[in-house]
Amino acid sequence: MAKRNKHYGAHFAQQPSSAKENPSKESPAKSAPASSTQSDAQKQVGFTPQSLPHQHAPMRRKRSKAPIVIILLVLLAGLGAGGFVFWQHRPVSITVDGQQRTVMRRSTYGQLFANESVSVTPGNLVSVTGNVLEEGKGNAYTATVNGAPLSFDEVNNAPIWGGEKIEFGNGDDVLEPHTSEVVDLPPKLEYRVAPGTGEKGYMVQQGTVQYVTQWGKTGKQEVLHGQTTGETGQGKVVEEAQNVVVVAQDIHPDDDKKLVAITFDDGPSYYTFDYLRILSENDAKASFCAIGEQLADGGPVVAQTHEAGHQILSHSWSHQQLTTLDEQQLAHELGDTAAELEKWAGSPVRFIRPPYGDIDEQVWLKSHGAMSASVFWTHDSLDWEKPGVDAIVDNCTKFMKPGSVILMHDGGGDRSQDLEALPRIIKAWKDAGYTFVTVEELMASDSSIDLSVVKAGPMPADAAWPTEVAPASNN
Repeated sequence: MAKRNKHYGAHFAQQPSSAKENPSKESPAKSAPASSTQSDAQKQVGFTPQSLPHQHAPMRRKRSKAPIVIILLVLLAGLGAGGFVFWQHRPVSITVDGQQRTVMRRSTYGQLFANESVSVTPGNLVSVTGNVLEEGKGNAYTATVNGAPLSFDEVNNAPIWGGEKIEFGNGDDVLEPHTSEVVDLPPKLEYRVAPGTGEKGYMVQQGTVQYVTQWGKTGKQEVLHGQTTGETGQGKVVEEAQNVVVVAQDIHPDDDKKLVAITFDDGPSYYTFDYLRILSENDAKASFCAIGEQLADGGPVVAQTHEAGHQILSHSWSHQQLTTLDEQQLAHELGDTAAELEKWAGSPVRFIRPPYGDIDEQVWLKSHGAMSASVFWTHDSLDWEKPGVDAIVDNCTKFMKPGSVILMHDGGGDRSQDLEALPRIIKAWKDAGYTFVTVEELMASDSSIDLSVVKAGPMPADAAWPTEVAPASNN
C-alpha cells in the first residue's frame, strides 16, 4: 500500500510542471472547480475526485419487508390453530339414556358419567374362580353406544364426537390381581343327531349308523392364578380346540335308490361258508361282523369273505356289552379285535357292530379313536330266538325302505333256519327292485353322509382325542 501511494503521489506531483510546459493547454483538473469536500491531505498529494477512474454516488439501502410478512404469518397461524382447537372442542349434542345433552366434543365417557350422576350398580372385585371378594369394587359402569355394548375399559377414556346415543348400564366385575400361563386345551367329543333320525318308521332311534366326521385338535387356553386368594381358574381361550364330531343318522340313498344291506353277526363259523355260497349264487353283497376270539380258527374264513367282495366289521373281542366296560377293557375289545381283523382282511377295519346295539357317548369317549363308524339295523330277524323260517323271512322283509339294514347271524348257535330263510329274503327284496350292497356302500349312496374321515383310515397320529363329552347338539 505504501508503494502504491508513493506512485500516485509522484504521478500527481508531475501534473503542475506539465501544465507549465503547456500553458496554452489547460488541464482537465483545472477546468472544474475543486470539490468543497476535498480534504487537505488529498490536496497535498494532488488528489482530486476527477483523478479517480470512476466513482458512483452512494445508494440508499431499501428496508426489507420480510419481518412484517413473518409476523403476519405467525398471527394467521395462531388464529388458525386457535380456531381448529375451538372446532375440535366445540359443544355437541348427544343422547344419554333417552335425554338430550350438550357436552364438549372430545370429552370422555368417564367425564360424562361423572357429570350425569347415573344410577347404576358397579361391579364387584372377584377371584379368578368368580367368588366375590369385595362388592362394588369392580368397574363403575358399562355403556351401549349407538346400539353396540361396550365394556368399561373400551369406553371410559374414549372421546365423544357428537350425535351418539348412549345408555349406561351396571358395571362388570374385576378380577383379583393374578398371573397367567397358557396351557393345552383338549378337544371335546361332540355327539350330534342328524335331523330326521328315527323317523319314517325306522326301528332304531339312535340312528342306523354313527360315524366320525372330524378328528380332534388341541387348542390353547389361559390359566389364571389368583395372587390374593391362591385360587386357579380358567382364562380366555387363546386358540380354539377342534372337537371330535360323531354324527348319528339314518341312511337315505340319494333319489330313493333301492339299496339294502344285510349283515351277519357272531361269526366266523362253519356256517359262514354256506352264507358265502348263497350270496354268490344270488349276486348279493353282505357285511360280516366278526368276533375276535373266534379268529384263531376262523381267520382264513375272514380272508375268504373279504376276497369275495364283502365288508368285514368288528363285533368286539368277546361280545361284551360295551357300555359296562372301562377304558382298559374297551381297548382290548375294540383295539385288539381291529388289529387281528386287519391281519386277515389286509386293510384297517374301522366299522363296528356293537354287541346288543349298545353304545353311547361314553363308549365313544373311552374308545380313544379305536373305531370310526358304528352300525345298527332297521330290520331285526330275531333269528337267535329260532322263531322258524317264515318268521325270520317276515321279520326281514316287512317295511321295505331304501337304506334298510338287516340283522342276521352266521355264528353263536344253530343257524340252519337262517340258511333256509336267506335265499327267500334275498329274492323278496330283489323282486321289489332292490340291490344288496355293503354297509359302507349303502352309506356312500347318501350324499348327506360324509365318509371322508372313515375312509381315511385310523385316527391320524397328530390328532388329539377328547377327555369329556360336549353338550349334545342337533345339526
